[in-house]
Amino acid sequence: MNTLDSKRYVINNVDALLRILHDDPRYALAFRNKAEQHITLKLRRKFFNTSPEGVVDAFNNALMKFLHTRSFKDEGFQHGQPEGGWTAHELAMSKLGGYLYRGSLHELIQMHRRTRHEVPWTPPEDGGLDDVAHDTADEADDPSPFADPARAYEHLSVIKRMRECLNKLSDTLRTTMFLYLDDLPMEQIAKQQDLHVPTVKSRLHAARKLVADCTRKGMD
Repeated sequence: MNTLDSKRYVINNVDALLRILHDDPRYALAFRNKAEQHITLKLRRKFFNTSPEGVVDAFNNALMKFLHTRSFKDEGFQHGQPEGGWTAHELAMSKLGGYLYRGSLHELIQMHRRTRHEVPWTPPEDGGLDDVAHDTADEADDPSPFADPARAYEHLSVIKRMRECLNKLSDTLRTTMFLYLDDLPMEQIAKQQDLHVPTVKSRLHAARKLVADCTRKGMD
C-alpha cells in the first residue's frame, strides 16, 4: 500500500468526512484523485464520443453537488467500513465512490440532453465502482494534473479549494450555479433570474471554467 494512502479514518457521516477533508489535505487529494481516475475511466468507456474534458466536467459537477447538498446517507459510510476506518483509496471505491459515479453519469447524460447530442451508453451496473479494474497502466496514463498526490500536496486540498472557489464567484454567477446544482431546469433558472436561456448557459459555462481554473491553479 502506498504510504500516502496508509492513514485511516472512521467516518460515520458527511460532516465527519468534510472535517477530515478539511483537516487532512493529503487524504482529501488522494480520495479525489482515486475517485476521478476510476470514475472518468469508466465513463469514457461508456461515452465514446465524449471528450475527456467533458467527462471530467461531469465528475466535477457531481462532486460540487455532493459538497453543496451533502446528500449521502450515513449508512453508506458504515457499509463495509474496515476496522480502523477507511483509507482514501478504499473510500473512493466504496459506496461513496459508487454514489459519485452515478452522479457523474447523470451529469454527463444531462449535459448531452441540454446540447441535444445523442451518445450511446449502457445502463450503470449495480455496485458502483466494484467492477472497475485496478489497471496500473490505465492509471499511469491519467491526464489529471492531480494524479500524483505527493506532488499535489503543495497545494491546498482540492476538495476544500473547490468549495472556496465556488464562493469566490461573483454573486450573479454563484446564484446561477447553485440554482443549476439544485437541478432546476434551464428555463426555470432563466425565468427566476429574468434572463434568456442562452444567457444562463453562458453564465454556467463561465462559472464552471472559473471554478475549474481556480481549483487547479488557485485564484489571486
